Amino acid sequence: MGSNTTEMRIRLIEHLGAAILPGDTPLDGDALGEAADFLLEAGAKRSTKRSALALESSTGERRILRIAVINDDMPFLVDSIAATITALGLSIDLLVHPVMPVTRDSKGVLTGIGKLGEDSDAARESMIYIETPRIDARQRRELLAQLRVTLGDVRAAVSDWPAMTGAIVQDAKQISGRDQEAGALLDWLGGGMLTQLGHLVRHRDGTVKNAKGICRKSTPDLLAENSYERAFEWFESSGRDGAQRELLIIKANRVANVHRPVPLDLFIVANRDGDARNGKVTSLSVHAGVWTSAALASSPRDVPVLRRNVTELTDKFGFSPSGHAGKALIHAFTTLPHDLMIALGSDDIERLATTMMSLVDRPRTRLVQVQSQLKRHVFAFVWLPRDMMSTDVRLQIQSLLTQEPGTEVLDWSLEVEGGALAMLEFLLDVRSTEALPDADAIEQKLEDLLRGWGEAVEHHLAQHDESARVPAIAARYAGAFPQNYRSRYGAAEAALDIERMRLLDGDDGNSMRGCRLYRLAKDDPNKLRLKIYHPQGQLALSDAVPALENFGFEVLAEVPTKLAEGELGTIHEFSMMLRGGEKAEPLLERAGAIEAAIAEVLNGQAEDDPFNRLVVATALDAREADLLRAFYRYLRQTGLSYTIYTVVDALDRAPNVTRAMIELFAARHDPAFEGDREKAAEKAESAFTAGLANVSAINDDRLLRSYKAVVDATLRTNVFAPAAAEALAFKIDSSLMPGLPKPVPWREVFVYSRRVEGIHLRSGAVARGGLRWSDRRDDFRTEV
Repeated sequence: MGSNTTEMRIRLIEHLGAAILPGDTPLDGDALGEAADFLLEAGAKRSTKRSALALESSTGERRILRIAVINDDMPFLVDSIAATITALGLSIDLLVHPVMPVTRDSKGVLTGIGKLGEDSDAARESMIYIETPRIDARQRRELLAQLRVTLGDVRAAVSDWPAMTGAIVQDAKQISGRDQEAGALLDWLGGGMLTQLGHLVRHRDGTVKNAKGICRKSTPDLLAENSYERAFEWFESSGRDGAQRELLIIKANRVANVHRPVPLDLFIVANRDGDARNGKVTSLSVHAGVWTSAALASSPRDVPVLRRNVTELTDKFGFSPSGHAGKALIHAFTTLPHDLMIALGSDDIERLATTMMSLVDRPRTRLVQVQSQLKRHVFAFVWLPRDMMSTDVRLQIQSLLTQEPGTEVLDWSLEVEGGALAMLEFLLDVRSTEALPDADAIEQKLEDLLRGWGEAVEHHLAQHDESARVPAIAARYAGAFPQNYRSRYGAAEAALDIERMRLLDGDDGNSMRGCRLYRLAKDDPNKLRLKIYHPQGQLALSDAVPALENFGFEVLAEVPTKLAEGELGTIHEFSMMLRGGEKAEPLLERAGAIEAAIAEVLNGQAEDDPFNRLVVATALDAREADLLRAFYRYLRQTGLSYTIYTVVDALDRAPNVTRAMIELFAARHDPAFEGDREKAAEKAESAFTAGLANVSAINDDRLLRSYKAVVDATLRTNVFAPAAAEALAFKIDSSLMPGLPKPVPWREVFVYSRRVEGIHLRSGAVARGGLRWSDRRDDFRTEV
């Protein structure tokens, strides 16, 4: 080692030792010498206006990654480099940043380092030494590439600072005559309140000119093409009171590499053709940067545009500046982030400020969402009691805000009040989502989250049940729900499920299955969900899926939730789709009838066959579907050869005809029928005839006429009597039934239930006997 190199090493060690901050990790002895050697090697040669970078994995006693960054001394180096490293998931164990005078020859070779504390005219260089945990080769390559991008952005932003300042001042002058506050804001920001990082002029045809700072390095496109189009449209529409819009303030999706890793703030001014007041917008002057700490901490009365909003709200509500309300308004504007508030419309600012005012004295959970000017982002403000704030709570809130597919959190921050209130602010990217987050639903879930699971379930149960048993019910069921259910559904849904589970115990002590039909807002139009409540244990899928398919549903998936490992029952959630592309929403208007029909099948109280499809497809209830099922069973005894699927398809394809037959039967036989029976029967007859005229298939026509014949031939029935719960009975005039085998009886009494069916044939008004047992299950009539 030459004498000059030895001298530079000694001086570099002095600079390094002096740059270690009190309380930071000590670096002395051999470690200090190793750091100096590493920096000397990395910075031995450096081109003008270029950075020197080096990474080294130590394999000695200290297993670390060393990073050396040698650069011209300039602002934003340390914080930008540190942010780049931590963004890749690395922790910084040590960072030392001496700035020292150095000399280099014409080829950039390091020839000397000035003494510590010595005044020198030599160029000053920043030599940054960093230690982090070791990483693999792929991660080192990624880190090196990101550091080069960051250093390029820092150099570009610093070197172009004068030009960018001149551009923002020029734009401020351009709009001041038309919007004094907007112009004053740009002037204020350009005066040191904005860390200016980039500037460009974007023309209508997509060309970009005058790119400065990061816009000529890592960020040539500050916005996507469609966002630029929206910006042009925004300027060409009217603003406040029909006035021309002069300044658009939005957040970019790109995070700054320089100074602070936050989304870039964009300040956009329109350049117009000809008359500045009425000319067409030809290009956009876009200024990119991040607010300085001083700007964010400024009094709202010192921030242009914000001070106008403060004055307008004070005047609107008649607040006295020295009164409690006036001071609370100023406090709200001071606490709410200036960089977000300045980008909102007056109505949104009023909503945020007044909400904040109402919470300071009475801390509670609230959520306010506002959309950005171009509808690309949503700013979500969440207030909650300070003592409830934790990382876990923040992550759960973040999960609630991003439940809509395509919603993404770009940034978040936390403000803790000196009193008892905490405020979380989220910047959400909603460009790829079809629906905005449901603020009311999220706020309700937030309240449940902060109450605690058991208390939240009890709260929602009390809204359905005012009895004194609610605490006991909640105590029994709430703790039985597993954690994955709690995070997926929430306490309000649990309360609904508990109410259904409690109904499963019948009056006779036998447990019954229940169900609930619903859908979520995010579901496809033809998608439905069904929860089946099964007491004790678990429902076999082979019991449920075929039954649901007979109702016309296509089962997509099933998720079971065991309560207390099944001891209190199981909730089976089925995701289902309607066949034929039908809409699911109208079915929810008849959810009660459909749920009852499904429950009867699951509990063995009704047949599990394709006739159940008519409950969904033709808006029948379970009793009406059972009536048509009984007619089919009778027609089979008359010699009808069509299968059950053919019959149901015919009834399904002609819903108007099917409904007309049901209405005609009710008009003739329902003792509780209200209105003129004859007119109702005539109307049903007409509807049947009109509907039948639209039936083109010959087999469908024959089937429907056969059904109509049974309706016309029925003289008496117990369908509308309590006995129908046991079995349906029909007294039929056989002479009115076409195609009956000879000899045709005088009357027939057909009895049907899911357990037994049979025919009592009578040859005259006086007859003996009744139903007899038959071993012939399908054609017992021929045995009689």
